Amino acid sequence: MKIVDQGVLFDATQQPLQRRSNSFTSVLAMPGDRLLVSFRTGHSKDDPDENLILRLSQDGGRSWETVFEGLPPQVGGVAGGWRHGAIGCLDSGRLIGAFCWFDRSDRSRPLANPKTQGTLPSRVFVMESRDEGRTWVDAREVNTRPFEGIATTGSILRLANGALALPYEAWKSYDDIGPGEHHAILRISRDGARSFEPAVIVAHDPKANLFFWDQRLAVDPESGKLIALLWTHDRQAQQDRNVHIAWGAPDGTTWTEPVDTGISGQIASPLILPGGRVLAVYVHRHSPPGLRAVLSEDFGRTWDRASEIEFYASGAGRESGMEGQRSFGDYWSDMSVWSFGHPEAALLAAGHVFVAFYGGDGGALSMHWRKLSL
Repeated sequence: MKIVDQGVLFDATQQPLQRRSNSFTSVLAMPGDRLLVSFRTGHSKDDPDENLILRLSQDGGRSWETVFEGLPPQVGGVAGGWRHGAIGCLDSGRLIGAFCWFDRSDRSRPLANPKTQGTLPSRVFVMESRDEGRTWVDAREVNTRPFEGIATTGSILRLANGALALPYEAWKSYDDIGPGEHHAILRISRDGARSFEPAVIVAHDPKANLFFWDQRLAVDPESGKLIALLWTHDRQAQQDRNVHIAWGAPDGTTWTEPVDTGISGQIASPLILPGGRVLAVYVHRHSPPGLRAVLSEDFGRTWDRASEIEFYASGAGRESGMEGQRSFGDYWSDMSVWSFGHPEAALLAAGHVFVAFYGGDGGALSMHWRKLSL
């Protein structure tokens, strides 16, 4: 693997203060190497006024234009912020988005309660676009009960049987003083994302010791099988474990128990390639901090660590909380100051891989891209 091209798709250093902190990447590759990248923007990583930006490239990443600049902040008369917009493709000319909104009506409350680590109330909406993301219509809310602390973790997937699948995670409510349990969830719809079946649990530790955060899912276009890469945190040991992996049946309803990949990282996004190969782009926050890409030739069972590459090296120095143990409450604080992450990859027509992610320093977090040859 090697980097064959690179650039910045949104330069935060040239933006007003309310657009200096960017993150939560979603990438969609469309015919003709047209690329649509969605990300959240704000004054900081925990900004009550956060919203979404979508940028479009018609030429494989060489030039970019902003085609969408945010959803109305109020939902049902309540002030909030849009934190994540994950974009997928329904069919030719029709996109589908999974949008996550958080209640920010009390601007004094941070996203995560510093006493309980529970998160603010949130709601998930599905919308559609027929003009490459410039407008979004037909909004409908996803009923996420009985789970609380909801956050979307990726775009809506089309399964082999034609059903749609929405991934998200569930934690605990803001004022819940209990220890909390985490679930990585998939919700399946058989009517075009207008209604959803009960939650399928992709990953969950019933002892509530391991947290399988920020699941990133992909569907193999050849076999229909699913794959999930999971940032895995050990609450008892007070530190991360290696990235874990789980495999799902083509209908999305059954999943294997997560197992260790041997990859020392956090968020890891899978891109399934022809012949059962998988590329993972992942966050390596330990020293030296950066973003890496690694290949598997056997659908994620083993990974060629000797040939992996670093495609982004952080210039911000040691990342907070990544040396030794860290209390769970402090870990939430660390997340708000980390300087790079959220990589997501898409396959281009010529076989190159496009990757988008955020990176920078305390003053500005920009959106970057790389093009990799395999």
